[in-house]
Parts: sequence; structure tokens; C-alpha cells
Amino acid sequence: MFNRGSVRLSRTLATKVPVRSATITRSKQQCSFYATGSNSSSNSTASPIDVPKHTSAAGNANGSGSSGWIQKLTLMTASAAAGALAYSKYNTASMEGLSGMPIGKMTPTILTEEEPDDAYVTKPTPEKLKEIKRSVLLEKEMAELNLVAEYKDKAKTGEWKEANPYWYLTKNTTPHHLTAGTLRGDNMLSVHPIKFERKDQKAIVLFLHLGRSLCGHDGIIHGGLLATLLDEATGMVALPNLPYHIGFTANLNLNYRKPVKADQFVMIKAEFERGEGRKGYTNASIHDLDGNTLVECTALFVSPKNPVTMVANYVKNSLGFTGSS
Repeated sequence: MFNRGSVRLSRTLATKVPVRSATITRSKQQCSFYATGSNSSSNSTASPIDVPKHTSAAGNANGSGSSGWIQKLTLMTASAAAGALAYSKYNTASMEGLSGMPIGKMTPTILTEEEPDDAYVTKPTPEKLKEIKRSVLLEKEMAELNLVAEYKDKAKTGEWKEANPYWYLTKNTTPHHLTAGTLRGDNMLSVHPIKFERKDQKAIVLFLHLGRSLCGHDGIIHGGLLATLLDEATGMVALPNLPYHIGFTANLNLNYRKPVKADQFVMIKAEFERGEGRKGYTNASIHDLDGNTLVECTALFVSPKNPVTMVANYVKNSLGFTGSS
């Protein structure tokens, strides 16, 4: 039994709290703790955290009143505890490598409000906007090259295919990769390479742009960078043909035929010659768009004797578990 004081208190809550219901309803899509289903399916202005207008402290069959509030607070507390546990158990920054899998999406969202994407956290500076614009224009120009169009036609026949040259990298490892991360930027390797791969995985063609900030002599691309690009290109054809698809550069022999001018598109060709047990022999070359050969190389790759441990460590590092034992 409730005394008159309880009834009077209930009526007071029922008449005063709904004054703020308009504000609460307006933000319910952002602050709903447990609502399910579409928010637009009903014309009702009630919010999951609105206090019902005509209820007693004992509640009703729909879970209103004090019992309903207890359920809501319990759900809120459980959600907060689960979020804190998930955050302490899983380092979300290091789980980005699993972004394509369900566990990679494990993020503690206590208020069921998603964090904004990195691109929208801060407003780009005018210099950054100019850099992005130049990169977009270069990407468009490279995609419209006649040589790129030729290989796109070959890809339609099925003998070749277009592929991602950095498919093996994750968000956690990309920033530490030399050509995909460190050297990516305005006037450097500002455009993502276009890669075509032959069906048998024994030949590739890469198209990329070399910026003005990659020079040794002014206006001439540094020879060490060209060696790096050829090392990567030969590795792209060597690894698919080596045991366990793992190998290291044992020898890289280059011949610089002509100076490579900066601020131009180049084409890199690489081919797997033969395999001998754990050894893989390859060759590669860099050409300008006029067909002139600028640099040539041969390379030897060797697969490790016991690659299992290396594979396990690589996977662990790719996922960001570098501190694990």
C-alpha cells in the first residue's frame, strides 16, 4: 500500500519530468542505450529514457515505473561493464589488421555511438588539401595512360589481372613500410601503384609516379630508391613461386642504363625465371613511357629452411601483438 505522500510524489514526477522530453527525444538516436529496431517506424515522441506520465511507483505490465527504471539502469551498468572489459582485454588500435573479420570490429561503445573516422577528426589544412588534389589528379592521369589501357584490355581476356601490390599490409604495418608508408606523400610516391599480374604469377607490370623529392642529383631519381623499387618488384614474382611463399633477397645486381628523371610516370616489369629448391631467380627493368630501358636488374631470393616460426611471428606482428611473448 502506498500512502498519499507516495502518490503525490508520483504525480509530481509525471507532470514535471516530461517538460524536458522534447530535448531527450531529439537526441534519442544518438543516446539510446538499448533501443532496437528502426527509429522511424513510429510517430510516437517517447524516448527510451522518458519517464511515463501516468505510472505508479509499483510500475505496470510494460515495465514502467521503478521496476522499469531498475531494468534500464541494470542494462546501462552491464553495457558499461562489458565495454570496459572489452577495452581492457582487446587493444582496438592493434586489432585493425582484422578489420575484415568480426573480432576486428570489437570496439567498446558504451553509449552505442560510433567513433568518427580518422579522416574527419581534424579538418585538413590548406596545404594538405592541395596535396590531396594533386594526388587525385595524378591518379586520374595514370589511369588514363595508353600502356595502362593496354594491360586493362589484357586483363579482360583472363591472361592478366589487376591486383593490389600491397595486399599483405594491414593498417598496423603500412605506416612502417618503406614504399607504402614512409615514402608516401606529396612529391614522393604520392600515387598508389597500379599492378597487373600474369595468371601464372610469374610476371608482373607496375605503373607508378616518381616525385621531385626522391632525387639524388637535382631532378634525377636517387639510384638507391630505384634499387628499392626493383627489389620489391622482383620479390613480387619470387615469393609466390618459393616454398611457403616466403623469401629474402640474397643478391641484387643492377645496371643503370639512363638517368631516371623526376616527376614522371614509369613502368616496371618483373619476371620469375626459374626455381631451384629454396632458390628463386628473377629479373626486372624500369622503363619510361616511350619504351626506353632506364634500369635493369637480376635478383636471387632464398626461402628460409624453417619458415614456420617466421610465419607465426609475421602474423603476430601484423596484428600488432609485438609485445606478446
